[in-house]
Amino acid sequence: MKLFIFLVCSSFISVSAFAGKIRTIEVSSKRMEPIYLKLGQSTVLRFRETPKKVVVGNQNYFNVEFIGNDITVQPQGAVKTNLFVYGEFHTFGFILNAGSYSQYDDLVNVRWKSPRLRLTKERKLSQKNVRKKISLKSKIICETKSITEIKPSVYVLDFKIINQGKKEVKIKDIDLFFTRSKVKLPNQRLIFSSDKVEKGLGIEGRIFFKLVKKEGFSLHLLNSSESQKTIISRHFL
Repeated sequence: MKLFIFLVCSSFISVSAFAGKIRTIEVSSKRMEPIYLKLGQSTVLRFRETPKKVVVGNQNYFNVEFIGNDITVQPQGAVKTNLFVYGEFHTFGFILNAGSYSQYDDLVNVRWKSPRLRLTKERKLSQKNVRKKISLKSKIICETKSITEIKPSVYVLDFKIINQGKKEVKIKDIDLFFTRSKVKLPNQRLIFSSDKVEKGLGIEGRIFFKLVKKEGFSLHLLNSSESQKTIISRHFL
């Protein structure tokens, strides 16, 4: 009996030691995130925005396929290289590590990292109230408050994120950004007053951005696979 228990436990430990992992990572423009691949296995990178193009440093040793918001990567050799994924609004950078790893990535949920900073008062050149609302099916709501010009061509949009759902929401799963003609505006910085939104409550947020021309744009709200947008017209600037 003891021998049987030992064999079962040994088998479990052996399988666990060589099992793939499912994890969530936050990616920013300041760091290349490592992805661990195993020969003979495919790894899925799952994005909240649709990948449009990939650039692999060493194309001869990796098979890459697109499936909706997923990218599958299968190594053909034990090599290390970089991978850039160009999405609808962000560019993601990874370091692919391929080999006979005991623990490798089966599925990696990729999130864009938004910094969390203390909200402070800014000097104003002008300020206009902007009463807009974006609602998602998950009952996450964004209510905009005002746009303030803090220096020439530099603005701040103040908003509130409200969680009317049944469970807590992590800020790493929420993204807001501006586009014009389906192109993301450059020089945007998103900040929140907390790293989570408890059910039935709300938190404050800001987007700092620059505008070369005073023209209207779209504000997008994303959460997991959901997205909605609203138009911010020129007269708010």
